[in-house]
Amino acid sequence: MTMDSIKAAAAALAILSMTGAAEAEPRRTNATTIKQPVHQWTGFYVGGNVGYGVAGLTDNGPLAVTSNMTGAIGGIQAGYNHQIESIVFGVEADIQASAQEATYTRNLPIVGDLTVSQKIPYFGTVRGRIGYAFDCGCVMAYGTLGWAYGAYQPSVTAFGITLSGDYTRSALAAGAGVEWMVSKNWSAKLEALYLDTGNIGSPTSFPIIGQVHMRVRDAVTRIGINYHF
Repeated sequence: MTMDSIKAAAAALAILSMTGAAEAEPRRTNATTIKQPVHQWTGFYVGGNVGYGVAGLTDNGPLAVTSNMTGAIGGIQAGYNHQIESIVFGVEADIQASAQEATYTRNLPIVGDLTVSQKIPYFGTVRGRIGYAFDCGCVMAYGTLGWAYGAYQPSVTAFGITLSGDYTRSALAAGAGVEWMVSKNWSAKLEALYLDTGNIGSPTSFPIIGQVHMRVRDAVTRIGINYHF
């Protein structure tokens, strides 16, 4: 083989190798253009919240009145999410300090003035959640349903005597919310909850009027932040 033949063969190999590399590069690029969600919701989280509650207080007894216990609330929550494609399943528990209260007075025949005070000093919930994570993964809308508990402190004054009680009541808890993943580990949420205690009786029965029966329906709106592990 002459020197000219060797040079020609080397040049041909060089051209072929450059052509092969140019053709292979787009294939490698195309293989890596798989769209991935920006965020994943799976994992544990903890956080805090503040908000406001309006508890509708209905008297189903002789007073026949409706009033509202209103006040600020605030507390902490913790939970776990598990994401399957765009669906997010989870469970969350929280406990809240509450300043919701109301007092009203009715003048009744024979009895005279009867004053009823109501307070909800704290409540908590344990709920399941199911949500939908939108395409970017950073926004999730969800519904929630579960069980609630709370302290209920009634006080009734009649005939110059004040009787008070301190009870823990169970309630249904249902609601909905939206949560934004604002960074890799932090999210912010807006949530509305509805709690219904069912009928609640006064601490004791009074002469003539008997027992005072109440029902508390609490509408809570709150904002919160969560840290995701």
